[in-house]
Order: sequence, then C-alpha cells, then structure tokens
Amino acid sequence: MSDGTPVPANRNLTQQDIDRRAEACFWPYHREVDRRLDRMTAEGGAAALLVAHSFTPEMAGFKRPWHVGVLWNDDARLPEPLLAELRRDASLMVGDNEPYSARASYEYTLNAHARPRKLPHCSIEIRQDLIATPDEARAWARRLAPAIRTAVSAALS
Repeated sequence: MSDGTPVPANRNLTQQDIDRRAEACFWPYHREVDRRLDRMTAEGGAAALLVAHSFTPEMAGFKRPWHVGVLWNDDARLPEPLLAELRRDASLMVGDNEPYSARASYEYTLNAHARPRKLPHCSIEIRQDLIATPDEARAWARRLAPAIRTAVSAALS
C-alpha cells in the first residue's frame, strides 16, 4: 500500500524480493548521501540537507491547496527561514508540515542523515501538477532557488 493505494507489484513479495529491491533502489541512494555529507563535513565545510520531493494534487478526495510545503521536525534552523522566504511571495500557498509532516514515524532521510550530524535540515515538497513538464520544473527551480539560497545562508550562519 502507498497512502492507501494498493501497489500490485508489491503483492506477495518474499523477504529476498524486498531485500533485492532495497539494495537496488534504496540503499545506494542513502550510502551516497552519507558519503557526500561525510566528505563535505570532513573538509570543514558547512552543510545543510534539503530534501526535495513532489506530492499529488489530490489525496483521498481532498484537493491539496498548497503549491509547496516545508516539512520539518524540531530543528528550526533551516525550515523557519525557508518558510519565511517562501511566504514573501503572496501568490504561493505554503504548507508548514503540509501535505506531510517530517514529524511522522515514516520520515527516514532527515533522521538518518542530517539529525545524527546535527545539520540544519528539512524537506521541500512541490505539487506535481505545477512541475509536470521539464519547462515547468525548471521554472519552479528558478522560482524557489532564491528563497532556498537565503534560507540555507541563514541556517548556516
């Protein structure tokens, strides 16, 4: 199941199937995140972790109004300045731990990589219908980059 939706390819998986998928898709990503963060911090560089995801415009019949969301737990160094910067754009509907929450038990990346290193961290979620084409995705990247740049700078100062 994924957010209450059955995933047919996940039915009747053996533990070996699960482990094979994790080794093919999940663990390589997380090992690389660890490797890069270790290299950055070993060289004395300041680092923050901002995880980017997208979310469906509608879930369980609820039309999600947010254009973008910032997900975080208890370290406000990055999310608070990011929320403030994003909210400067009055045309944006910005979610604070919406449409998901980084306080949920299923949050993995921030807990596995940023928290143990005490790095400023949060996730940003962008609604999928706003980034459906390469041009739209590039436009949103350009739109969000100044807010992210400012927030990361504030979090690292």
